[in-house]
Amino acid sequence: MHAVSVGEVASAVPLIRALQAAEPLIPIYLSTSTVAGRIAAERRVSTLIDGIFYAPIDYVSCVRRTLRAIRPALVIVLETEIWPNLYNETKQSGAALALVNARISDRAWPSYRKLRFFFRPLLQLPDAVFVQTAFDRERYTALGVPAANLDSIGNLKYDASSEPPAASIPTFGAQPVWICASTVGPNERGSLRRHSIDEDDLVIRAFRSIALEFPRLLLILAPRQPDRFDMVARKLQRAGLSFIRRTRLEADSALAPQLPGVLLLDTIGELASAYSQADLVFVGGSIAPRGGHNILEPAAAGAPIVIGPHMQNFEAIARDFLDAQAIVQLSETPVLTHEPLAAAARALLLDPARSAQLGSRARAVIEKQRGAAQRITLRLWPLFYNASLRTPRSSLQRLALLPLAFLWCEGGVLRRRRYLHYAASVPPVAASVVSIGAITVGGSGKTPFTTYLSAALKERGYSPAILTRGYRRRSPARDLVFPPGAKVPAAFTGDEAQIFLRHAVAPIGIGANRYETAQILRFQFPSADVLLLDDGFQHARLNRDLDIVIIDGLDPFGGEELVPLGRLREPLSALDRAHVFIVTRAENPLRFEAVSARLREFNPNAPIFRTRLVARHWRNYKTGALQTLPTRRVAAFCGLGNPQSFWTTLESLGLEVVFRWAFDDHHSYKARELYRIAHQARAHGAEILVTTEKDRINCPNHFENAIAPLDLAWLEIQLELEDEPRFFALLDRVLRRRSVA
Repeated sequence: MHAVSVGEVASAVPLIRALQAAEPLIPIYLSTSTVAGRIAAERRVSTLIDGIFYAPIDYVSCVRRTLRAIRPALVIVLETEIWPNLYNETKQSGAALALVNARISDRAWPSYRKLRFFFRPLLQLPDAVFVQTAFDRERYTALGVPAANLDSIGNLKYDASSEPPAASIPTFGAQPVWICASTVGPNERGSLRRHSIDEDDLVIRAFRSIALEFPRLLLILAPRQPDRFDMVARKLQRAGLSFIRRTRLEADSALAPQLPGVLLLDTIGELASAYSQADLVFVGGSIAPRGGHNILEPAAAGAPIVIGPHMQNFEAIARDFLDAQAIVQLSETPVLTHEPLAAAARALLLDPARSAQLGSRARAVIEKQRGAAQRITLRLWPLFYNASLRTPRSSLQRLALLPLAFLWCEGGVLRRRRYLHYAASVPPVAASVVSIGAITVGGSGKTPFTTYLSAALKERGYSPAILTRGYRRRSPARDLVFPPGAKVPAAFTGDEAQIFLRHAVAPIGIGANRYETAQILRFQFPSADVLLLDDGFQHARLNRDLDIVIIDGLDPFGGEELVPLGRLREPLSALDRAHVFIVTRAENPLRFEAVSARLREFNPNAPIFRTRLVARHWRNYKTGALQTLPTRRVAAFCGLGNPQSFWTTLESLGLEVVFRWAFDDHHSYKARELYRIAHQARAHGAEILVTTEKDRINCPNHFENAIAPLDLAWLEIQLELEDEPRFFALLDRVLRRRSVA
């Protein structure tokens, strides 16, 4: 989320809270462009989000490095920040892009309209543009934003306004209290044009003209710029007014101005707490051509508000209040004097009933307009879950990797053609073959699903066996066959085959040519009637009766590019060979629907099922199964194709992961590596190491010496399949058809 400065950060707060309420485990990062914005972000949202940083300079290399570091699935830009490279690189990375609380002011609109040839292609990149008002919608339409991507859904600033904090500013028993907030001086930075107007002078003169009518009147004067505090104090002194500076009260709380008098608010951050005590509020920056300041805080406190004619920075909000007759706006006069402000203040202070009515209407406007954060959040999550991330790469990187991806693709085509020819030349295996494979390299959940399916088939009266290649095994034998539960060193079998053996459900055949392995396995276990071909989508040497393709919900389409540009083993068009899709790690319904919709583009006929992984229990090498871990502060390591799945699981279990270390898939650990992991874990305050069952298998013998004095626990998981009856009805039809044949 990008919020350029203080105002945008304030708007971001309710949106961040709404996003977190819906998905508390998804990390959120916030960038700002100004120092003031950074300070505001650290003060207001540092405990809510995962990181705050300055937005990158809009150069391709800077933006690309930032996107590569964070890997966002959704980039949200607040209000009117249009950065060409940020927009383009976000879309190139596969992330969704949304403009939230977007607006184009009257002052800026002529420039935008003149340069619409430049803005048109940029504003067609966002997936959604949520504008503040119908006027903004018309302007963004004129700039080329597709109507389907536009929505006027409300203004986050209303959600950002809240009941003011408890009063912390003394009023010395005054009645009434008039607050003049955020007053500005001549040519203050950000002014719409050059001017010589000093609002503090106007306020002081207006106060002097009405003070005799209100003998107990207190004016709380709050200049916008801290560097004007001393200057305004001198103005008050020259005007002969009784005043006291807020900072002097910190040293001596017994001090008080003689009423009618002035409290000069020369501190930062206290103004909001004063509004609840106000009988009248003038919001500055609006008589001088500064464009006005935010009126929502005094409105939330139910205070009657007076503004000047210049509210261009908050024109939509000012219009809402004017339409509801909830505010008093001074007219622009040819000759500027203090009299219009004095007259408006006098009228409201003499008419408490009208003042109360204005305050009530102002609060009602805010209540009516609130809820934009919730409405926008409901529209943002589908964008997030529809994202299909790619690794941002430079043109030079792509130029170097494209030939390798081409060779990978052509090699896969030739290998498949050769395997199909082989399969046609040999007699079929005398058993049903069910392939469980993937379209991407790395972990997608094939091993847990194969384990689950073998146990489920055995419960249903079948006699399953598992065929696997035994990746990274160290054995001179070409083919290996073991009965269920055989005690064999992991080095002989590979880590995945070892998991199958330890679950002791089905015999295991290990070999590169799984047709040959299947024949040997069938000779030793002739009762095996269903062969589960682990990781077999690309292994065409063995004909199969059912092709099940596992889709990793966290990265379903491998960056949509072939290895080494992405994680695809084959082009996505190969998905039309699948008979069944199993989507893993897509617990959120929006994610599942997004993945399913994309799968139907390539294969409209294959049914789609969803699984979820459930933590069964922890184990350690000392006591075996654990009911619970002895601590919540853990250090985690894993060697998985998609380590994020393990980190997410740990967070969902409520663990505080103080240190994490990801290795390559199927990594075989050395004692010195475990020593370094344990050293880092202790340095970060972890009390136990945790990993996966597969990684535990890949640890060396006597690893406990390397990690001492820490313990190591590994998580055993089980898989749950939604709509099991429909899946097994389909599977039974396939297996019975083969049996009859």
